[in-house]
Amino acid sequence: MKLKKIRVEDAVGKILAHDITEIIPGKKKDVAFERGKTIEKEDIERLLDLGKYHIYAFEKEIKGVHEEEAATRIAESIKDENMELLPPKEGKVSIISKVDGLFYVNLRHLFEINRIKDVLLSVVPNRHPVKKGDLVAATRIIPLYIKEKELKKVERVAEKGVISIKPFKHFKIGLVITGSEVSSGRIKDASYIVEEKLKGYGHEVMGKKVVPDSVSKIKDAILDLFEKGAQMVLTTGGLSVDPDDVTKEGIEATGAEVLFYGTPVFPGAMFLVARLKGKYILGAPACIYYNRYTVFDIVITRLMAGERMHKNDIIKLSYGGLCLQCEVCHYPDCFFGKGI
Repeated sequence: MKLKKIRVEDAVGKILAHDITEIIPGKKKDVAFERGKTIEKEDIERLLDLGKYHIYAFEKEIKGVHEEEAATRIAESIKDENMELLPPKEGKVSIISKVDGLFYVNLRHLFEINRIKDVLLSVVPNRHPVKKGDLVAATRIIPLYIKEKELKKVERVAEKGVISIKPFKHFKIGLVITGSEVSSGRIKDASYIVEEKLKGYGHEVMGKKVVPDSVSKIKDAILDLFEKGAQMVLTTGGLSVDPDDVTKEGIEATGAEVLFYGTPVFPGAMFLVARLKGKYILGAPACIYYNRYTVFDIVITRLMAGERMHKNDIIKLSYGGLCLQCEVCHYPDCFFGKGI
């Protein structure tokens, strides 16, 4: 339909061609008049109160795809099987997650879509951890109608992949608590803190061993946990330059390949990741005991999403790798750990 601009006072009996939004600062933003409503005499004063002195009404047919259908098509074309759409609202279609997982976005394709005339697409950051029901993307067009050829351009880009969510996997994890001061009983074992963190991510702690600072005992504890069914082993007690701390040497003695030791992420600089026959050994930094979130939280979510860790991934974490230790923590809804 063609649109005609009409004075509100002359709009009685006309069919509204667009939503009209009401905003009450600090209270609400919602649709006051929906597209398709026939304007009645009693609507005039309210429209004027909303600051509307003219409206657009349908007059006769025009070519193009309406904003709600267009936004729905864009959203359908870019989402994957782990996402679903919310109903259109004021021309915008939102996409939410159907699972707990890690969100991914192809930046090149995202930018390519936003270069298409009259198309808008916004997403959460790459590698953002999401829960079922979380908002991950939203899209709309600028005008009320858009040409079919522009939507076709979007759909062609979408075929190359724009956004996705990898559902989280959960592991049976073995804990190795290192430190002669703990194994001798001089210092109380506080590994329950780490156990609670792992359970919070949905993992099963299948076994725990407390061992002294001995290369052979650390090695044997790790191998024994793997033999008993651990899918991943986490050592705690810290990794440091202290000559008595031989955790790294114990991990290497298993035959594991140390992928990296040390990260440009604070808190969590003294962190180690190794791989043994396809299974990971994580050497947790001491700060895991007193910082709410560290590099461990970043790496574990990536492993849960099925990523293979590489040194280059850790280097990229230096961008946004400095936690600001906010008084009220909003992680993961912040820049910490997103990298590039």
